[in-house]
Amino acid sequence: MRIAEGVIEQVRDRSDIVEVVRDYIPNLKVAGRNHKACCPFHQERTPSFNVNPEKQIYHCFGCGAGGDVFSFVMKIEGLAFLEAVQKLGERAGVKVAPEERELSPSDRLRLAVKRANEAAREKYRDALKRLPEAEPARAVLAKRGVSPEMAEAFGLGYAPRGGGLAASLAKLGFGEEVVLRAGLAVRREDRVRDMFWGRLLFPIRNGKGETVGFGGRILGEGEPKYLNTAETELFSKGKTLYALHEALAALRKERRAIVLEGYMDVIAAHQFGFTNAVAPLGTALTEDHAAVLKRWVDGVTIVFDPDAAGSTAAVKGAELLLEKGFSVSVATVPDGLDPDELLHQRGVEAFRGVLDAAVDLAEFKTRTLLSKFKGPLSAEEKAKVAGLVLETIRKCPDDVVKGEWLRRLAQLLAVNEQSLYSQLSRGAEPAHEPRRRLSPSPSPAPSAPLPTDEREVLLALLRAPAVATAGLVAEGDFSDPRARAVFARLTEALGEGRSKEALTGRILEGLDDAAAAVARELFCDGREVRDAESLVNEVVGRGRKARRLRELEPLVLGAAGGGEVDPGLKDEYRKLLADLKGAKRG
Repeated sequence: MRIAEGVIEQVRDRSDIVEVVRDYIPNLKVAGRNHKACCPFHQERTPSFNVNPEKQIYHCFGCGAGGDVFSFVMKIEGLAFLEAVQKLGERAGVKVAPEERELSPSDRLRLAVKRANEAAREKYRDALKRLPEAEPARAVLAKRGVSPEMAEAFGLGYAPRGGGLAASLAKLGFGEEVVLRAGLAVRREDRVRDMFWGRLLFPIRNGKGETVGFGGRILGEGEPKYLNTAETELFSKGKTLYALHEALAALRKERRAIVLEGYMDVIAAHQFGFTNAVAPLGTALTEDHAAVLKRWVDGVTIVFDPDAAGSTAAVKGAELLLEKGFSVSVATVPDGLDPDELLHQRGVEAFRGVLDAAVDLAEFKTRTLLSKFKGPLSAEEKAKVAGLVLETIRKCPDDVVKGEWLRRLAQLLAVNEQSLYSQLSRGAEPAHEPRRRLSPSPSPAPSAPLPTDEREVLLALLRAPAVATAGLVAEGDFSDPRARAVFARLTEALGEGRSKEALTGRILEGLDDAAAAVARELFCDGREVRDAESLVNEVVGRGRKARRLRELEPLVLGAAGGGEVDPGLKDEYRKLLADLKGAKRG
C-alpha cells in the first residue's frame, strides 16, 4: 500500500512536531533550543526527552528513542507508517487515501474487514432507532439512564432476532470471507449465520476510532449475558479497552485514567463528565492493556464492585499496573452500587467523592485483608496480613514509595518496621530472574559516547554544513564508525545540493540505529558553536598530529636501544610532541 510522496511531505509540513508531541505530553517545556519532558518510552525522573523544532526531530538521551514526527506517532500509538501518516493527515486536514489498486491482497482484505465492521455498526444503529422489535433494547437504555446523545455518541445498536446482517452486507458487496473474518458471522452446519441475535450492541472502537468488534447484551433471560466478537486480526479482548477512542482527549489532558468494569459504567461516567473512563472487555487487566494505557497516562484509578470478586480483580489489575510504573489508586463504590447506579441515583459529586477517597494499592489491600478479621489480631494473623501486603509492596518500582508503605503497614499492624524490611528483603526475587517489564521500562544502559573531539567536530559541521566541503576534514579523521557514517551522510547530502533545511531528514535516512541516535543527539545538542571553521581546523589538526605521533612512536622509541633512526623522523616526533603538549596547556 502506497501513498504519494507529495502527500506525505504535505502532511509532514503541516505537522509541527512540537505541537504533535504536546498532544501526548502536555508538560513539554521550552529548554533553550529544544523542548524537554520526561520520556514517554521509559521510566525516568529527570527529563531527558528532547524535541527540536528547528530540525523537527525528537531524541531521548536516556533510552535513545528518536526520529521525526511520523516515527513519534508510530512509536507512541503502535502504528505502522502509513497509519501514522493517515492519523497526522486527519489532524492536519490533509486527505490521505492510498489507491486501492496499489493494495496487496492481504491489505485489500483487511480494508474490506474494516469497512464491513463500519457498515455493520450503521446497520445495528439504524435497527435500534427504527425497528419495533428493538423496543426492549430502547427500554433498557432508558431504564439505565443512557441519554439519546450518549447512545448516539457511542453508536449503540440492536441485532434483530431474525438476523439478516450477513445477507444485508452481501448486498453491499461484502463476501462471506470478509464477514467471517470480521467476526460478524460464524459458519455453522455449512451455513453462515449472524454472530449476534436479539441483543443490545456496544460497538468497540480502537484508538483510531475504527470499529473493530462488538459487545452484545442479551435482553431478558439467557446466557451468556454478554457476548463479544470472537478474536480477529483487528480485535482482541486482552488488548482492547472500551471507550479508549472516546476518552483519548481527556486521557492526554489529565494523564490519568479511570478504569471501570463494564459498558454501562463507562457510558454513565462519560455522560456525567468523567470522560477519561475506560473499561476492559470482561477480562482482567492485561500487560497489553497496560502498554496501551502507558501511551497516554501516568496514573490509573481503578473502580470496581465492592464484592470479594471485585476486590480480587482490583488488586490483581492494580498490581500489574504498579509493576509497569503507573501511579495506582483503588476506589470502592459504596452500598453495593455499580458506578452507573451511583451516578444516576446520587450524581456527580457522589462519584467524585468516591474518586477522591481512592487509596493507594498497599492501603487498599491492607484494609481488604483486615476486614476479614474481627477483634485484635494475633501474632500469626499479623504475620499473614504482612506477608500478603509485602507481596504487593515488593512489586513497587519506587523505593521511596516502598518505604512509606512499609512505615504505614508497621503502624497499622503495630509491628516493628525493621522486621518488615527484613522480610521484604528475604522475599526479594533472585538477581538471575529479572521481572519482565513493558515499555516504558527502566532506562537502558546508554551506548558508548563518541570520542569528545569527534563529537565536537560533528556538532560544528552539522551547525555549519559548508565547513564540511571546505577540505578541512575527511572520513578518516573519525575513529568511531558512527561518526564516520554521519559524516559520510552529511557530505553525500551536500553533494546532492540539499538545502540546509532539508539536510536533517536526508542525513538520518539510511543510517543504522546507532549512527542515527548519534546524529539526533547532535541535532538536539543545545550548545552554541561560535566559529565552526576554526574549531574544526583546530580539533582535526590536533587529531591528525596525535595519530602521526602514534605512528612515529614505535619507530623513534624502538630505536632507543641502539638502532639507527632517521633524524628527520626524530625531529618530526619531537615537534609533534611539543605541539600537542602546548595544545593541552592552552
